[in-house]
Amino acid sequence: MDLADMTWKGVEEYLKKRKDIILPFGAVEEHGYHLPLSTDGDIAIAVAEGLSKRCGVVVAPILWYGVCNTTRVFPGTITADFDSFKAYVSDLLTSLKNSGFQTVYIISGHLGGSHVSALKEAARSTDLNVLFFDLTKVRSSDILETMPFHACEAETSLMLHLHPEKVELARAVDEEIVFDEFSMTSSVKLTESGVWGSPSKASAEKGKRLFNRIIETFMPAIKGG
Repeated sequence: MDLADMTWKGVEEYLKKRKDIILPFGAVEEHGYHLPLSTDGDIAIAVAEGLSKRCGVVVAPILWYGVCNTTRVFPGTITADFDSFKAYVSDLLTSLKNSGFQTVYIISGHLGGSHVSALKEAARSTDLNVLFFDLTKVRSSDILETMPFHACEAETSLMLHLHPEKVELARAVDEEIVFDEFSMTSSVKLTESGVWGSPSKASAEKGKRLFNRIIETFMPAIKGG
């Protein structure tokens, strides 16, 4: 169920039965030579829709922009300021509460540190019951050969499963990031392609298994509003 496709009377009827809603977040952000800028949002939408179909919870329209500090040097990455993004999310949560919702499930395909911190601070500024479905908490070591990071085996596999037409796998390169243990200003040295991981190890089958694992992981937290 898509909130934007409902009438206000339809929302009113929904709220008589349950008070929860999924709020997905993406980013317009580089994902190497082989994945589109829409990758984070595409994954968040798919997860939100998958949970909606299985649990009957309504899905709010995705918010496409977020805080993308590390990748902002790449053409096409569009980032918001931390404070303005946090304030905007807080406003959205307040408006959802005013509409009658009591529980909000946040799903973010973009998991940059500042972005997630802004989401959490915004959630704490309201008295809604806000749950953050953190994709990094999903067990994947039995599915993937490498650790998930960015434009990596995990994201590429998910996109090969969800949107194979958007993936140019032949252009994928594997690159590793190097952490500076002591730096407070630049903890990651950017790679040439923008990839941090091994997308060459990706497959649609891994993506299907990982997507199903994501849905199975979060479903128990949705208890009917």
